[in-house]
Amino acid sequence: MANVVEKDNMAKTLRLFVILLLVVGIVTLAVTVYDLASGSSLLKLFDAKEVAVETAEETAEASTVDPNWGGQTVAYVMLAIASALLVIGGIMYLVKNSYQSFQGTCIAAIIFALYPLIFFAVNIGTHLFALIYTVLILAIIVLAIFAMKSRWQVYIKEMTGEVKKLTWLNMKELVKATAVVLVFVLAFALLIYVLDLIFYTPVKALLTGTQDTTATVEPAEEGTENNE
Repeated sequence: MANVVEKDNMAKTLRLFVILLLVVGIVTLAVTVYDLASGSSLLKLFDAKEVAVETAEETAEASTVDPNWGGQTVAYVMLAIASALLVIGGIMYLVKNSYQSFQGTCIAAIIFALYPLIFFAVNIGTHLFALIYTVLILAIIVLAIFAMKSRWQVYIKEMTGEVKKLTWLNMKELVKATAVVLVFVLAFALLIYVLDLIFYTPVKALLTGTQDTTATVEPAEEGTENNE
């Protein structure tokens, strides 16, 4: 009975994390796609540097591309992919209760979100709206990890139980097995060495002969063309 209650609580907690991930993923995806398509960030409304620009001269200076802002497009694309993966995985879990697919999309989303996280975190000092992106990405990663945590705990417990069932080799068996592996490796190394000795000379002669023939034919053709 306790196991049933624990699994029920775990399912409810996981469902809550999935819903939160969906909300954060949809918001991040919408803002990222807009910024990527328009070329000007919607979140620049919160950028103090942009709001402070009033004169034409300051506007021109603000429009110049920042040297460390060159990876902006890559960061937007990777973040859009990460958000889309989370949205797809969350919908699949809520509709089909497919945890394996959701887990795979979470892992892929975390991998895709690493570069945008580093990029926007580095640019927090010069672009205030990068702070909002950094917070969104951190929320995605943390929620994804916590969503997988409950199932990972079950997996680790089961794996630990299986490991305890293993029978380990004693020292004598370990030395014997190691010796067999070393002999096997040395035998194959010797075989590869012998094959190399056998085929090295004919292959080298074949390649050298082909190159010499090519080098001999080319001057003759050039001489013929000159005579014509």
